[in-house]
Amino acid sequence: MEQVQKGVVAGSDRNESVGFIREPIYGKFSIFLLGVIFITVMPHYSKISSPSEAVPLNFIIHAALYLGWYILFSVQCNFVQSRRLNLHRNLGYASIVFFVLLQVSGIEMLVEVMKSNDQFKLSLIWGILHTILFFSAFYLAALIARSDVHTHKRLMLLASLSMISASITRVAYLPGVPVDGTALVLLSTYGLLVAPVLIDRFKFGAVHPVFKWAIPLYISTQIICIAVLPGTELGKLIAFPFAS
Repeated sequence: MEQVQKGVVAGSDRNESVGFIREPIYGKFSIFLLGVIFITVMPHYSKISSPSEAVPLNFIIHAALYLGWYILFSVQCNFVQSRRLNLHRNLGYASIVFFVLLQVSGIEMLVEVMKSNDQFKLSLIWGILHTILFFSAFYLAALIARSDVHTHKRLMLLASLSMISASITRVAYLPGVPVDGTALVLLSTYGLLVAPVLIDRFKFGAVHPVFKWAIPLYISTQIICIAVLPGTELGKLIAFPFAS
């Protein structure tokens, strides 16, 4: 009887989401993602302890929040992996705090760059703006869809991946990197976005609809933001609203 009930539950999950079952899938990937964050941002975080570097307080706060988000995401994924769902739900409220603080910190840093009126930072400004908008959209959509586990976990993953280019950028343009910085950032970012698509394909034999519309939308708009808009008068006007 117990086996029949389990079969019914699994079957209902498959019918509900066209081949997708209630199964933890991002435990290992979240740890890998956290490793990427540590590797790409630690060289810059080390400036905080350097007596020769004057690091602004807002950078330190933003760095702590940014790193904290990925630690929280990894912990949450592995709570699900180990079936500690109550802990996962309770700790989920912490993500709201991180989301709000990251938004405030990110917007503050964006405004500072805008005030610089530095034409060489046009793509950077549009890249930050794109990240803020998509991180917000994916996270809020994940909250709304939290009753649909298949959609919720994929949107939370996309929220995390939407910020990944920010840390890759910090390594891509370091002296001695033998690859063009822009190419390295884009290829690394899109490679990480393709990874969950492949996980879906190999594990379930299909790609979830969230990935089918969200990833192309993210990539296409990011290219427009960093490669097209900075070269337009409208793009410059929006990027430097404080210019006299």
